[in-house]
Amino acid sequence: MVIYIEGDGYAWVKQNWASPDPTPRKPFMLDVALQDRFYNAAYLARPCQYVIEAGLGVNCRTALWTDARFHRVVVADMNNAIDKLLAQRSHRGLILVGGSGGGTIAMLLAAQRSDISAIITLSGLINHQSWTRYHDISPLGQSMNPAALYAKIALTKQLHLLASEDDVIPPELSKYELKRLRDLSPATVDWQEVSGLDHNCCWSNYWAEHYQDIIGRLASR
Repeated sequence: MVIYIEGDGYAWVKQNWASPDPTPRKPFMLDVALQDRFYNAAYLARPCQYVIEAGLGVNCRTALWTDARFHRVVVADMNNAIDKLLAQRSHRGLILVGGSGGGTIAMLLAAQRSDISAIITLSGLINHQSWTRYHDISPLGQSMNPAALYAKIALTKQLHLLASEDDVIPPELSKYELKRLRDLSPATVDWQEVSGLDHNCCWSNYWAEHYQDIIGRLASR
């Protein structure tokens, strides 16, 4: 099964003004997931997305999509959601594909689960501490950070796709972290810089053309 994990969504209206509803206005990873017509695929939104407007987000707090967006409670909720998906569908292996902050979630899940065959990130956030320092913005003080778990994450096969024109998560920032990660396990950690893409555009077109080859290569390694 391939599970596509959404990014952070509409977390902020603007600087210092948190959104009251993190549901993505342009669901980055939903558009990517809809390109997958080959694998047993599922789309997984992040906690509190798609529920607040419907009046179902009784436990939602702004911190869950701002500085606690990668809190252990959030990761536990994602783990539970994956368990429910796996119980509903037959599957051979589990591959997680996360975009932006969804890539962070995929990495944190890989540090905890033993049933993940591979992870793929699209413009994924590898180390949020170095990222907040780079942009001189408030740290995600209540969040878990993959950088603290590299030794565990490196055990899982992974491919990180970086956008050459990405000014939100610059590829050079990611490469620095990925070199640290690959030093721990050269055989499992890989990355590729994709020209002509930025943080948001145009991953769905790229995925439609390349996903079968990318997933097939990872599954056969």
